[in-house]
Amino acid sequence: MDSSYWENLLLTINRFLGVYPSGRVGVLRWLHSLWSLFLLMYIWTGSIVKCLEFTVEIPTIEKLLYLMEFPGNMATIAILVYYAVLNRPLAHGVELQIERIITGLKGKAKRLVYIRHGQRTLHLMATTIVFHGLCVLVDVVNYDFEFWTTWSSNSVYNLPGLMMSLGVLQYALPVHFMWLVMEQMIMCLKELKLLQRPQQGATKLDARYESAFAVLVDAGGGSALMIEEMRSACNLIELVHSQYLSRFGLYLVLNLVNSLVSICVEFYLIFNFFETPLWEETVLLVYRLLWLAMHGGRIWFILAINEQILEQKCNLCQLLNELEVCSSRLERTINRFLLQLQRSIDQPLEACGIVTLDTRSLGGFIGVLMAIVIFLIQIGLGNKSLMGVALNRSNWVYV
Repeated sequence: MDSSYWENLLLTINRFLGVYPSGRVGVLRWLHSLWSLFLLMYIWTGSIVKCLEFTVEIPTIEKLLYLMEFPGNMATIAILVYYAVLNRPLAHGVELQIERIITGLKGKAKRLVYIRHGQRTLHLMATTIVFHGLCVLVDVVNYDFEFWTTWSSNSVYNLPGLMMSLGVLQYALPVHFMWLVMEQMIMCLKELKLLQRPQQGATKLDARYESAFAVLVDAGGGSALMIEEMRSACNLIELVHSQYLSRFGLYLVLNLVNSLVSICVEFYLIFNFFETPLWEETVLLVYRLLWLAMHGGRIWFILAINEQILEQKCNLCQLLNELEVCSSRLERTINRFLLQLQRSIDQPLEACGIVTLDTRSLGGFIGVLMAIVIFLIQIGLGNKSLMGVALNRSNWVYV
């Protein structure tokens, strides 16, 4: 099956959920915009009703953290719908630039990139849909198969969760495309490095030795031209990546903050469950563990997909430094490429200038997570102590 089939299927699912621009014009585009706005208003209405119906007696700070997920979902979904309805030219413009990068590859390398990208798209799409399908199933079991209760719960939890996950894939898959192109560059540099060295047993009168020597001295300037094309492609990749990041920056920041708050709440609720276990609520515990895995995986995925690009740039630098240079033109080309890569590496990618998109930022996320969870646990222990004092005083006998 054609690798583009899975990408088109994913785009169709995104369009059906109103989080990707319509590929049509005229009436169909307007119908898609109305459908996207309807889904947005449906989620907003359900989230607002859920907040108003939340009447559990818990401390205000706990209630605030618990309810923060709903406005977070509303804001992130609104950004995706905005991209789908009003930001169509930018989306298609960036897609065309990615196609320009791909067309610069040779035939075999281009086919390999498309095949691997199709496999990656299928894997991520299947994982996302199966995971959220499992969450829906656990939600149905948790509410004892009550249709309307389950419908309401999935409308404010799993539907926004699926839309947000697909929104993350909209950012991650083009970045993966760029990663594959850079990997092909690395393969070309490895081949060039091998061609510069004569095979074992080759003598100076051997044709293999003459071929290696011609590559070493860059006879004809083929190596310098290839590296110059790589430099231009890397420059274009960096430009497209920056455009994608500027488009999705606010969405990624809201996603990271929303997931971090949700992880804090779920950790605290799981802690409370194991402190005083109620085994009849085991299904709810499984649901919380799934939700914890979803938000934690989303944070890691956003940070890791960008780090892969950084790793490829570092690999390119290493291979360029390992090349044998016997031509002044080749040396100048390599030096320009190295300076460009070094400048790019020294300027880490940041979402809205707030969050550095690197897995090294996980330490900061874990620190914030532990601080909030410990704070919530201390509040819970303090409330239990006050309740105990109040109960003891109610049993006092005044004479």
